[in-house]
Amino acid sequence: MMTFKRLSILGLMAVLILGTAISCKEDPQPTPEFDKASLLVNIADNQIIPAINDFETKINTLETDYLAFQANQNATTFEAVRNSWKAAYISWQTVKIYDFGPVRDYALKGATATYPTDTAKINANIASGSYTLGTAANVDAIGLPSLDYLLYRSDALNEMINSTNATQYGLDVIQKMKTEIGTVKSQWTSYRSTFIASTGTETTSSFSEFVNEFNRDYELAKNAKVGIPIGKQSLDIALPEYFEARYSGFSFELLEASIIALRDAYTGGSGVGFDDYLLHLERSALNNTINTNFAGILTKIGTFNGTMEEETANNWADMNDLYTLLQGQVVYLKTDMTSAFGVLITYQDNDGD
Repeated sequence: MMTFKRLSILGLMAVLILGTAISCKEDPQPTPEFDKASLLVNIADNQIIPAINDFETKINTLETDYLAFQANQNATTFEAVRNSWKAAYISWQTVKIYDFGPVRDYALKGATATYPTDTAKINANIASGSYTLGTAANVDAIGLPSLDYLLYRSDALNEMINSTNATQYGLDVIQKMKTEIGTVKSQWTSYRSTFIASTGTETTSSFSEFVNEFNRDYELAKNAKVGIPIGKQSLDIALPEYFEARYSGFSFELLEASIIALRDAYTGGSGVGFDDYLLHLERSALNNTINTNFAGILTKIGTFNGTMEEETANNWADMNDLYTLLQGQVVYLKTDMTSAFGVLITYQDNDGD
């Protein structure tokens, strides 16, 4: 009995000592929350606001060059207008990603870059000399795509020189964009504080809206810039009238600028971006895949020599490969990344991903 009691006491003491030792260990510390506010500050200050400022500068230059052309109509001044128009269109590829806040409130996206442009409506407006460009009926007869037609249609220079109404129409389109981007820029001054403070994942939060519009813009690049015109929604029958910047033939340049802007929005440039959030969540493999896919898409775009319309007609297989690369990125951005962030996709699309 004494031996049994002694063993029991010793066992109890061992349990108590072990329990005390365990209780003395530090409790594991929870992983700190990712600082989404720093991401939104970086996106606002180093992506969105600079993009808006740059687009405003480019539109102002376009207006200056256009007025110089009106005063002295020749091939040199006309080419200057074309060059500044292209620079503005490329600049726009970054602004269009951020279709929330003031950009959405003032419907800047639709007013600036609705395509395909309605050439019949443009010509009717020019012929009458009487129009209200801000109406919904004229949304596809204004903005940068309308200038693609005016500046690059057949015999464009002479068409402009021989028609005061046409040159006035072009100026009205430019000055409308100038007013609108100026208003959006002004509104972002006060909206910035609202944007950077809304870090939640509810559908109305700034973070959620940013994630949604980033994905929406990527899908528009995939579908509107490539998929629809090459025939991915029409049984592989090309629809050349849907090519962006069809008259100038700058479709590839705009696509490349769009993908670069999306990649920079994803990485946050040199600051905090979605990639940092994924790394915080220990999703480095997903981040690597997304970065690799962006690089592959840009490399593929660089392999084409003709216009997008020419390449579709003569090299459809490679254009289809480009579309496949664009399509392949969707699941990683729209499904895997947004799921990791706990964000719900709220916009609708009809291509089945």
